[in-house]
Amino acid sequence: MTPTPEVQEKLRRYLLGSLGDDDRELVERELLTSDELFEELLIVEDEITDEYLAGELSHEDRSLFDQYFLNPPERQEKLRFARALNRGVKAADDKQPARKSSSSFWPNNPFLFRAAAIAAIVVIVAGVLWITFRNRSTPATFAVLRLTVSQGTRSGDVTEVPTLNLPLREDGLRIVIALPSQSLPATRYRVQMETDYGDKRFVEPVTQDNQSLTVMLPSGELRRGQYSLILFAVMSDGASQRISGSYRFNLQ
Repeated sequence: MTPTPEVQEKLRRYLLGSLGDDDRELVERELLTSDELFEELLIVEDEITDEYLAGELSHEDRSLFDQYFLNPPERQEKLRFARALNRGVKAADDKQPARKSSSSFWPNNPFLFRAAAIAAIVVIVAGVLWITFRNRSTPATFAVLRLTVSQGTRSGDVTEVPTLNLPLREDGLRIVIALPSQSLPATRYRVQMETDYGDKRFVEPVTQDNQSLTVMLPSGELRRGQYSLILFAVMSDGASQRISGSYRFNLQ
């Protein structure tokens, strides 16, 4: 799927949650195997965030942004970063006239002043976010959950579903996923997480071997509900195939 204007619009509709089921599944299958399409998705994500902050989204898209786009915590962090940056740039622009009486350099170089202000803000905010994400991605303590594949449906499967109580005492949840004995000889795996409250996103494994793989979920991202992890095997030629069944657990 080449990132043409039509594909970019489809990615935009995907991020805003307004694609039909068939188109959404097609996009998700392509995202599993195409790094180029995934990079394009991140670009479109940034564009939507910029339009939201600038008040350029239509009423319908703004409603979709609030209700659907901001579901993943990572996008909420990105929006906070963009807002902080915009506020800093505006503050720098507001202060610029006051500097005319005390500086002979900046008034004659408004572009340099603005660029320097943006650079300083980016460094400060990025540093704060880096520390935040570093702490989030490497929790000090973990609750460990070990899951095996379930072949049934949520309503028909009698397999006991593990349950954890929130809030966790630990900083994060480490989920160890046991690979089926007849699993495909994949070079790597991707994990798609779905919840009963509508969240659906990919979670990258932090470790994997021939018998299991591990994903990490920071405690701050956990909400009460039913979770289902779906595993995709990615082959050396880039093709992907869903592994039958799912890995389920409850948080309450």
